Amino acid sequence: MKYSKTVQKGLDYIATISATELSPLEIRTLLSKTVTKNYDVVHDIMEAARTEGLVEKRDGTYHFCRESHALEFYKPKIVFKKESSKCRCCGRGMNECWYIELKSGIIGPYGSTCVRKLYLEHLRIAINCLFF
Repeated sequence: MKYSKTVQKGLDYIATISATELSPLEIRTLLSKTVTKNYDVVHDIMEAARTEGLVEKRDGTYHFCRESHALEFYKPKIVFKKESSKCRCCGRGMNECWYIELKSGIIGPYGSTCVRKLYLEHLRIAINCLFF
């Protein structure tokens, strides 16, 4: 199915999340810190994730379905750039920006602390589970 670029980035991000289950608030918070702050687009991402078989909502919780979706997994990369910007996660001003590169595009910018938090806490374990 064809999705907008933002929805596709959200799907790619969800495909890399390491958790087995998250509450609706947790997953929406992650998406708002990474992909978009627009609630309607976050809703579209979650609908597309259910349609694609990435997540299943049971008992008010989103359960991740690792093997049942048809999306190809792409190992995210961290990209560094020296530029002035504000962190997408915390809003702090910075001169050194970090981005998470997904198959469908780049999300960010983030400060070093926020990118470590988003990348290491939420994505790295998924990469280890899928490849090691």
